[in-house]
Amino acid sequence: MKTLEQFRFKSLAAAVIIGLCAVSVSVFAVGPDSGKGKKPRGETAAQNLSVPAIMVGILGTVQCGTEQSQSALVPPTGEPLTGYEVPGYYWIQKVHTWQTQCFNADEAVAFGNWGDNLSGDAKLKVGSPIRVELVLTNMTDYSVTGLNTIPSGTLQGYTVIKLQPSLADRLSAYGHAATGDTSSGWNSTPVDFPQASWVVHNQGITFSVLNLDTGVYAVPPGTNPTAEINATGKIVYGYNLRVSAAGNYRIQFTTTPAVTLTGVDAGDLIDENNVSIDIVVAPGGGGGGKKPR
Repeated sequence: MKTLEQFRFKSLAAAVIIGLCAVSVSVFAVGPDSGKGKKPRGETAAQNLSVPAIMVGILGTVQCGTEQSQSALVPPTGEPLTGYEVPGYYWIQKVHTWQTQCFNADEAVAFGNWGDNLSGDAKLKVGSPIRVELVLTNMTDYSVTGLNTIPSGTLQGYTVIKLQPSLADRLSAYGHAATGDTSSGWNSTPVDFPQASWVVHNQGITFSVLNLDTGVYAVPPGTNPTAEINATGKIVYGYNLRVSAAGNYRIQFTTTPAVTLTGVDAGDLIDENNVSIDIVVAPGGGGGGKKPR
């Protein structure tokens, strides 16, 4: 099975803008509630899967198709909101409901991408939460002769952006743009995501955190991270780590045999099912480099 040449995309918008799709789906609505971008009262919805995904195992209530017949795009429902720092009307995470295309698979080939705070220069300190995150992106070319289950090499999803730049990531609203108006109806415009940007879900993935100075595990092998859909609609494996001692630590993720790893954007590829990254935790409190939820 051929794989794709991995490219590292730091901005999801940059990765998909070339493949912007002109198809629009109409959703008629009464119009924005108050014009202030406030969430309507009632139950809070979960985050919506917005980036196409290959599902090796289940993830909550997410329903997907097969390699030969991927699930259809689910356009947003309800009425878009406005009044955020970024002008316009938006379908909002945890308020409206939508879903990207996705499919179930028996196996996958993936590349690992660590959270920026782990691979960058964030100051990690004792006593503060350290956000551990790993995203798996697809490396299989589904358009090649012999496989050819997705000839176009693209699936449709939605670009979700941060709408309140002045707020911390975890406090900001996130959404994707709506067009139209209250009289003619509201539209959502999906985009074509190239297959190198699809995410891979591996049910059963585990991780560990080892104190390299003492040889004692802060998180023992076989621990399951939380598989979650983040604010931009990607599947990530997350864990809020706190350690009690300063020093050098090694974070290691282990996939199931069904998911083969080809590399990682930082740290080491140990073998086809294991990747690791070393971090330094300094004494004292401070920021933990949390990613958007």
